[in-house]
Parts: sequence; C-alpha cells; structure tokens
Amino acid sequence: MRPSTALLLLSGLSVSGFFACAKPQPTTTEIKYPKMVLSETALDFGETDIGLTLDRTFQISNEGEMPMGIGTIDMGPGMEGNFTVTYDVERMECPEGSGDTGATADAKDTAPPEDTGNQGGQDSGADPVPTGVLFVLNPGCHIPITTHFTPIDLGDIYGSVVVTAVQAEPTKEQTDKNLLPDYLRDPTHWEQQVYLHGMTQTEQGLIVVRPRAVDFGYVNVSESASSTRQIGIANVGTGSAVITGVELSSTCDPAFDITYAPSPGRTLQGGETTLVEVTFTPLDTDAAYCEVLVYTDDVNNPEIDVSLRGNSGSDPENQPPQVVVRSPDPGYRFNGVGNLRVELNLFDVNQPADTLICKIKSAVLLHVSVATCTPGDASGHVFVDIPGENLEPGVDTLLVTVTDASETTAYASTSVVVASSFPDGDDDGDGFDEASTPPDCDDTDRNTYPEAAEVNDLADNNCNGLIDEDTDGYDDDGDAFTEQEGDCNDFNSQAYPGAPERGDGVDNDCDGLVDEGTSLYDDDGDGYAEVNNDCDDRDPLVSPAAVELCDGIDNDCDGVRDAADGCASTNSPPIVIGKVNPSQNACLSGERLSLGINVVDPDGQPLTYSWSDDAGTGTLNFDNPTAETVNWTCPEVSEDSLGRKYNVYVVAYDPDNNQVWQFTQISVYPADYELYEPYIEVTQATE
Repeated sequence: MRPSTALLLLSGLSVSGFFACAKPQPTTTEIKYPKMVLSETALDFGETDIGLTLDRTFQISNEGEMPMGIGTIDMGPGMEGNFTVTYDVERMECPEGSGDTGATADAKDTAPPEDTGNQGGQDSGADPVPTGVLFVLNPGCHIPITTHFTPIDLGDIYGSVVVTAVQAEPTKEQTDKNLLPDYLRDPTHWEQQVYLHGMTQTEQGLIVVRPRAVDFGYVNVSESASSTRQIGIANVGTGSAVITGVELSSTCDPAFDITYAPSPGRTLQGGETTLVEVTFTPLDTDAAYCEVLVYTDDVNNPEIDVSLRGNSGSDPENQPPQVVVRSPDPGYRFNGVGNLRVELNLFDVNQPADTLICKIKSAVLLHVSVATCTPGDASGHVFVDIPGENLEPGVDTLLVTVTDASETTAYASTSVVVASSFPDGDDDGDGFDEASTPPDCDDTDRNTYPEAAEVNDLADNNCNGLIDEDTDGYDDDGDAFTEQEGDCNDFNSQAYPGAPERGDGVDNDCDGLVDEGTSLYDDDGDGYAEVNNDCDDRDPLVSPAAVELCDGIDNDCDGVRDAADGCASTNSPPIVIGKVNPSQNACLSGERLSLGINVVDPDGQPLTYSWSDDAGTGTLNFDNPTAETVNWTCPEVSEDSLGRKYNVYVVAYDPDNNQVWQFTQISVYPADYELYEPYIEVTQATE
C-alpha cells in the first residue's frame, strides 16, 4: 500500500483516490503530511490567590509541508471553572518569504464558538474558513494559545487543553482531478493535550456576607414601631481580612438606619464573624428600599451589597380592614350649621386601627376629602366632626374609605340632606328619589342610592350600573376570577388561581405560597432562597449555612469549593484530568503504543485502574491492564482491509468503589500499510 496511506487515515478509513495514473517518465516529489507539534506538554502556573489570574502560553505549529486544519481547542474534563483558553489568529506567524500572512481565518470568528470558550481573531483577508474548523495552519506557521488560571478552588488544581486537527472534505472537482483537499490533519497525532497545574494560597482572607437580602415585612407606622435585623460578616478563609467600612447607600430610604457596625479597620481572623445591625422605622405606609454596602480588603469581595426592603409587595397574611358607619343613618337631615358628627368603627386584624388611613369624601364635591377619620387609639371607635361649611347644600353621599398598610381599602357610606328638604318621591328615606340627579335606582332600599358603598348582595348599591364591584363577588381586576372564586388578590390581574408565579412578592397562583419557583423563594426548604445567596435552591444540602464537603461542590455558597472552608471528608469519586493520552492516534498491526490517564482523588485515596478494548481479546493486548500507564499492542487487521478503529477504555476505582472512566479511539492499519511515508506527488512528463 502506498500513495494514499495517510489520506486513508484522515478520511476516517475511507478510500481516497488522490494519486494520478502513471504516465511515461513522471516526476515524483515527496511532500510531508501536516505534523502538529505543541511546544509544551504541561504548563505549571505556580501559586496564586483566589480571584487573581495567571497566564501561560504554548504554541501549535505545523511542521509538515501541507496545510493543517485545527478543529477544536477545548478545556478537557477535570476541575472545570479554574482554567480558560483563548487565541487570536492575528497573532499567527509564518516563515519569512513564505507569502503567508497566517492562517485562513473566518471573519465571523471574532467571538468563540459557544462550546469552546475560545476567542477567535479578525479576518486576515484570506478566504473564509469552512464550517467545522477554527483556522487553517499553513506549513511552517505557528500560533500562540493562551491559557488563563483563575482559581476558584484551594490547593492543587489540575486541568488540560485538548487540541484536535481536522481535514477538509474534498470537493467534487478535487476528487475528479485526484487533487488533495484544501487542508489535512496530522495522520498519527491528530489529537494532543497540554496538562495544566496550579496552586492557590492557603493563607488568605475570604469575606462572605449573609443574608444578601433582608425583608423587614410590614411594620406599623407609629412613634415606637420598628424592626431590627442582623447581617453576618464572616471570614471563611484561613488568613486575615479587614473590614474597611460599612454604610448605607446614597439612595437609601430614611426609614432605615445602621444601629451597629464594626469599626473601620476591624480585622477578622480566619473563621471569625461579626454583625451589622439594621433597623427599619417606617415614617409612612409606603414601600421603602435601601442597600447596605460592606467594604473589605478581600480582593475577591472589595464591595458587597445587601438589599433591604420594608412594607413592600403584598403581605401574604393581609386581610382587608373593616369599617362601619354607626351614625348618622342614610337620609339624615343636617341643617348645615355647626358640625356634622359621624360615628365610625374601624378594625384591621393585621394592624392597630390607629395606623389605618381613614378619609371621608363628598360625592357632591367630586370625592374631595372633607375630613380625616383615623382613630386616636387602637380601639377603632372614632367620632368625626365635619364642619358645615365643608358641605354643599342638597343631598350628598359621604363615602368613608379605610386603607391599610398593604393598600387594601374598605368602604362604607351614608347619605345626608344638607340644609334642604327631602325629595317628594323619596320612598325609602335615603334622600334620593327616581327624579334625583343622579337618580335612586332602587327607591325601596334605604342602603341603595347614588355613590353608596357597594356591598356583596347582588344589587347595584351605588347606582352606577355595576353589581358588587369592589366586593368579593366581583372581578375587579379583570382576570376572570373573583374572591369568591379563589382570587387571592382581586386588585392584581397577575394574581389568580393557576397564574404563573413571578418573583414579585405576590402569591400569583393563589396557592398560599409566595414566589415559589423563583429566586425569592426557598424551593428546597433549607431556609435560603437564591436572593439570600443560596447557590443551588434545588438541593437542601447546599446553602450559605451548609457544611462544606470535599465533594467538588460549593456546599456553603461562599464562592469557592472544598478546602476553602476546611472541607469535611466525604466519599467523593475520582476526577479525570483531561482525556486518555495515547502516544499516537494511529498504528500498524503488531505495533505497541503507550496510553496513560491522569486521575486525582479528592479524598486522597489510592486508585486502581482497569484497561480494556473492543478487540474481543479481553486484556491480552495490554502489558499491565491495572496500571495507570499501559502498553497496548495494536490488533491484527486483514492485509486487504482499509483498517479499523478500536476503542480503548480505562476505568479508575477508589477503595470506596467510586469510579470514573474515559476512552480514546485508535486507528489500526495492516502491517504493510505505509502509514509513516510522505505523500508522493506525481507530475506527468510533457510530450
């Protein structure tokens, strides 16, 4: 076998016809296939702090004599999140006098493919790169690849960069004319990797503030009403950290105040905690918001904000207030001299009556408030004197509105005849008849008259053409549900039975839970929601209060994993660093290749390995199938075949029988296949 040996490999063990028919006296030229060479097999970043970034660079070179496609430059499996990789095709260099400005680059490759984490470069002016290749590396050219180490773990940290060469599919014209495709891959080493290692400082401070959001709920407005909450500041690192200041944001509502904070310059040793105490004393019933800003010398957390809120959103336990007009009765005649005395009873199950907002409005004066009626004490019983000069002569409806801290309003009313006589046709004595302007729509019911308070009685009490609006029997917000039909907030069209839950402090679906399934709700029942720094609200064992375990997970949500908090030993599975690393990706029958795997165990336990392949010979092809690095004999394949791909597997076990596995593919060719020979270009002699 001869001319198309490497092409056979490159095309996935398919027949290639890239050689010309013999002609008299041809000229032959040997051309080396692409050869992918990485300048480094391992990069050591040394030691750095969490949050800082160190860079190391290696080069990919093409030492062959044909263009080579680079298909992937990816982070291999391992301790993800600690390493990233970038490149820029504009930094590619080629030999002087070669005429190359670098690789053929895709103008669209200015941002990395979503699954690579790489940064491509700008267009070099050459033709666009076909789909499936990052760039083409011409003969003699090389490109720097930068690997960034930004650790989120402590201790020894491992990773790898996997580089894969690819070849182009030949066009029909190339196939018809026995021409090579535009670019090829290294026939024996098309997948290579660079191992990465770094360490993080163990003596450093790490500040965590929790909770990150504080809701004071609803606090009554009075001289002594306030609510106090504590915010914890903890140094979860092993070194010291300094709190340089604590303050309220410039946009903070004046209802909030810091009543205790550590002095600027306070040093927290590793494992030490302190508190910030914040008080909410509302000045009114309006929603109030604020931020507490904590400043530290922790390079990872120099400024940490904590959101505060009070009297905001809908109180899930709120019930509407109640108001009753004790006197005067509807139709009361007032001569307009002196004061009109109104007797009321106010009540609210959620707050004292003297914190309710009560107003009496005149229908004749277009609902202008003629008196305030908030009780002077918590009994809710109040007498209100309305000056006669505040009322217009004639028949008037006095509407009493009572609003609680959740902005839920109750209504009551009475009608008065001010310095006037009753209409002749007033049959029910409420001061209105059918000829009034506006008319009485039911002159047989003393509680039905224009602009009366509506009650849930299937009657149009206020004579506006609607029945029971603003009551439990009416759909006030237009969401097709009433309170009687289960609408838990008939003043919010986004709250009704079965509505989608939103993170808005409202029980949208009326199931008794507020914000479930959103970042504001503790979905896993561990006492923390996403807004309170729960980094996995699906796992009750992960929260800011959890114990950090040596399991590769940030259990206590402090931004680092495992050793950052002196993690507790657990039964953790091993971690594979990179992929199975063969000495080459293709071989001839009977040759021996070496294969290795890099595995670490978080628990520090010794590992056992088990190698196998799909050749059907058990472990006979391995010299030591339980070792970390093995020699593998390439199986026999028929001399008249086109070769075969074999899968080689390895499983790593720890003493607790936790296991991980990886595999690689090796292309095996007949023993007489000229895998290592250069391509022979045949040029026909001219006649």
